[in-house]
Amino acid sequence: MAQSSIITGQYVELTQTPASVGDRLLAAIIDYAILGAYVLVVVLGFIGPLETLLYNVSDVVIIAVYVLIFFPVILYYSICEILAKGQSVGKIVMKTRVVTIDGNLPSVSNCLLRWLLYPLDTFLTGFLGVVFITFGRYRQRLGDLAAGTIVIKTSSTQYDFFSVSDYNYVQQGYEPTYPEAANLSTRQIDVITRTLYNYDLDRRNELLYKLAVQVQQFLGVQVASNVYADAFLMTVLNDFYYYSSTIEV
Repeated sequence: MAQSSIITGQYVELTQTPASVGDRLLAAIIDYAILGAYVLVVVLGFIGPLETLLYNVSDVVIIAVYVLIFFPVILYYSICEILAKGQSVGKIVMKTRVVTIDGNLPSVSNCLLRWLLYPLDTFLTGFLGVVFITFGRYRQRLGDLAAGTIVIKTSSTQYDFFSVSDYNYVQQGYEPTYPEAANLSTRQIDVITRTLYNYDLDRRNELLYKLAVQVQQFLGVQVASNVYADAFLMTVLNDFYYYSSTIEV
């Protein structure tokens, strides 16, 4: 199963597992069943009396009334995802959720863009969206790609960090290099530690470099070009431990 691994602005690493095609299809079937039941109740219970009531009313009014009645069907997904924080009824049952690619809840514009492109992903193109979900790296349909969203399993999001107390190895007589390291939070330090001890060789150097740049910007420090990212981050860790161990209480 593919995973989406990102580091947030607070340097907390999130690992998210995209929902499978099966999860998304089952969620869609549940949602379609709900919409079908609503339409059936409306047609059998209200259309006849409504037509009688609107017999002498203008066509514009009739159209407006029908649009209002079927408004929940038309905007079902966008309304649910806006109000239920990225979930429709089907997604709640299947334990999936729409989030942005950086792990945040979708905005109104994200939800509306996904909804606008839903026909293109389904019946207008012969369910081309299923192909994108099946073979895409993060299981995104066209609407997800355009909106910058991803559908994940709600039980899959992991906040990966260790306890800083497990890595307190500053030696006696240590001289700190970056006093600004004292301003880092424990979560930021935990993610730095996790990245330094990441044994995924394919991604480790890339993550170290990006994180080192972010930490330098956050601390407002300049680092010599010949200092490697891992050496810089290790120094920041040691400086943080130094200042943490010398706090007067």
